[in-house]
Amino acid sequence: MATLARARLSLVPPYERSSTPRLAHLGVGAFARAHLGVYADDLNRLGRPALIRAASLLSDRAERQMGPQDGLYTVAEREPGDDVTLRVVGSVTSVRTGAAAVFDAVSAPTTDLVTVTITESGYDVPPAPSDLDRPSPWVPEIIARALAHRRQTGVTPPIIASLDNLLGNGTILRQRVLEMAERLDPTLPAWIADEVTFPSSVVDRMVPAPTDDDRGDVEARLGLLDFAAVTAERYRSWIISAADALPPLAEVGVQVVTDVTPFERRKLWLLNGPHSAFAYCGLLAGCDTIASAVANTTVRSYAQTMIEDTLEVAHFPPFLDAARFAQEALHRFANPSLGHTCLQVGADGSRKLPQRLLPIVDARLAERLDTSRFAIVVALWIASAAGLEIQGGQLPAVADPEGASLRAAVIGGDLSKVVHVALGRTYDVVFRRLVVESLQNLVRDGMGLLGGAR
Repeated sequence: MATLARARLSLVPPYERSSTPRLAHLGVGAFARAHLGVYADDLNRLGRPALIRAASLLSDRAERQMGPQDGLYTVAEREPGDDVTLRVVGSVTSVRTGAAAVFDAVSAPTTDLVTVTITESGYDVPPAPSDLDRPSPWVPEIIARALAHRRQTGVTPPIIASLDNLLGNGTILRQRVLEMAERLDPTLPAWIADEVTFPSSVVDRMVPAPTDDDRGDVEARLGLLDFAAVTAERYRSWIISAADALPPLAEVGVQVVTDVTPFERRKLWLLNGPHSAFAYCGLLAGCDTIASAVANTTVRSYAQTMIEDTLEVAHFPPFLDAARFAQEALHRFANPSLGHTCLQVGADGSRKLPQRLLPIVDARLAERLDTSRFAIVVALWIASAAGLEIQGGQLPAVADPEGASLRAAVIGGDLSKVVHVALGRTYDVVFRRLVVESLQNLVRDGMGLLGGAR
């Protein structure tokens, strides 16, 4: 904190940071810092108590970066043609790592709100409960244990909100916690169901993984080296289901609504889905970043048509202004200042695409409409994650939980088997055949696959 006096800008957070945190956050990645941390910073600047006790389950990167800085970090907002704006965020007062840290954050009697960003794969169900001392227990399991502790000690439980890109993320998190509670104590689920609220959220801000260049630019502007600095677009949005005892989030621009479902669908189908499409099509076109993929005429035309396919069957209520939202998303994707890489956006497709594409595929199949563009996106994900040879080469490899299984299936040379491993019975049989056909065409035509799509 004292080193901020040497900064070239007057950026010291203008509020007291020594009081007890009322919020706990699990998963201290770049997105949480640029999104939740900024909203909490806004609240603190209004005199509303919103300090955060943060914890990461596995990686100690955030603790190593933020601990020596008293939890302080810089958010750099970058928009084409505008000056970079810096904000030093003071809402995070501590960062710890490990299962015990997560347990302590949730079970602390002063914690009123717990927020979670553990990515889509963090909701996968483990085979059995683990000991708290094991190095890699499951976040919903630790939450269940912490809630059991709060019940035992008679402490009112916190609100627990997922901020991950999942339809009904609060409902899914609640279900996972209840499943673990049942394994731990048969009397616990009923208490959690009666006493704990799990509101769903829709969160939106593009936050690429920080680079050394980003940190160097912040250092040049700030006059201090900030290991925890993050870069983001100016746009940010948070929509959350109403719940008793929520902090006064509406005072800092959060939309508190009775039903987040239409907002979830709009974002997943018209922002996250096209984002994935740009990532995989961009890899095929040799693009490193999403912005360069948007600048590619063939890729952009392809994605634009896919968006039109989505709007044709989405039937969003008029108040969402879905077509305008989709076009604004394209404008945001084109921001070259962010450097959002295709590999980063394309990671974990096995967990993302069922949320982002499957409902649209089902809707189009129900209306007997073509789904080939969506099949091509799935085929590109499979090719990248599986290391499929395309015209004597391979796409850059995206990280994926199913990567090893897909690579093993490719060795056999049977594309139908590869698609079965990738999709199982999740997708309609007609659509699975389209994916196989798309893989065959991809192997033969490469980039020509996009130009020849129906």
